[in-house]
Amino acid sequence: MNNKPETWKKRGIVKQILKDHFHGFWQLHADRFPQELQEDIQTTVRKAIRCGTQDMGFARYECLGCKEGEPDPVIVCFTCKSRFCHGCGKKYTDEWAEKQQERILNVPHRHTVFTVPKELRKVFFADRKKLNELSRQVAQVIQYYYRRKNKSKQYEVGVITVIHTFGRDLKFNPHIHALVTEGALDNTKQWKGVEYIPYSYLRKSWQKLLMDLMLKWFPKDEKVKRLVNELYRRYPHGFYVNAEQRMKDARGAAKYIGRYLARPAIAEYRIVSYDYHTVHYWYEDHRTGKRVDVKAPVFRFLYDILQHIPPKHFRMVGRYGLYPAFPGCITIKSTKNVEVTRISAFFCLFAKLKLAIA
Repeated sequence: MNNKPETWKKRGIVKQILKDHFHGFWQLHADRFPQELQEDIQTTVRKAIRCGTQDMGFARYECLGCKEGEPDPVIVCFTCKSRFCHGCGKKYTDEWAEKQQERILNVPHRHTVFTVPKELRKVFFADRKKLNELSRQVAQVIQYYYRRKNKSKQYEVGVITVIHTFGRDLKFNPHIHALVTEGALDNTKQWKGVEYIPYSYLRKSWQKLLMDLMLKWFPKDEKVKRLVNELYRRYPHGFYVNAEQRMKDARGAAKYIGRYLARPAIAEYRIVSYDYHTVHYWYEDHRTGKRVDVKAPVFRFLYDILQHIPPKHFRMVGRYGLYPAFPGCITIKSTKNVEVTRISAFFCLFAKLKLAIA
């Protein structure tokens, strides 16, 4: 009971900070962000500030059979539908996770996180579109492992990736969350459950693909070539990959990966106080498991959360292998002759539409 008043006070606190300080912050510090992002950041913030107000537009409901003005008409304000907005971002995530439960194969999945070393993060800060290429490379790392096991059977694995740019401390820390099927479909549509991929392979393959990308993006830059050689020496075991979390069913997998889809960089319950000049928030250190309290000047806090706003129409989710962008109906048979069916709502609705037209 004692927590309810405190939680209620925190609702909308980020929006209040933006209202109080965004204009002044932007006048002084807009040039700290990549130029191609500046317009998108301004647009996103302005939408978030106006979310749920009549400035965003509204619907007016009133009874046409009653006397005018009695009862009073009901005004429902439109929302901004931005992933940066705390209210809209959570709703988008919940709806996405619900839809994925119909599309994800009901087989065990592994949640895997592919990280980018700190020496390379500024490359992705300057050009967010390069993160989409990282998602494709993650899928290649997984797919190549299965194909290498038996080339003649042409195994096809399912991979869903979600791009993340922030850590718990709000710093720019790009990484890829991947939901991977623990098994693959062969060219006869037989399901082959296999043990998960060894860490040594994941780390070294991920490092190789990421280093190859750097050389591809900057082919004539001698500094980049020297950095690539240095990173091979500095990380002899490859770049860090975490693959500890196992999901046993489709519902759990969809809900878990949905947590990383569209949430803002900081949940409002983690903000302890805001006194106009300073923002006090906390996070849990993933290494020690202990709470860390931060008291940041308000402009520093704004920079930390605004740097994670993606470009307009930025593709956060990638679907590969058994999970194409527009999946059809797939029925597979396991070695135990148990059928697993995934039906696409997209095509089912289309079929109904064709039937109605006919």
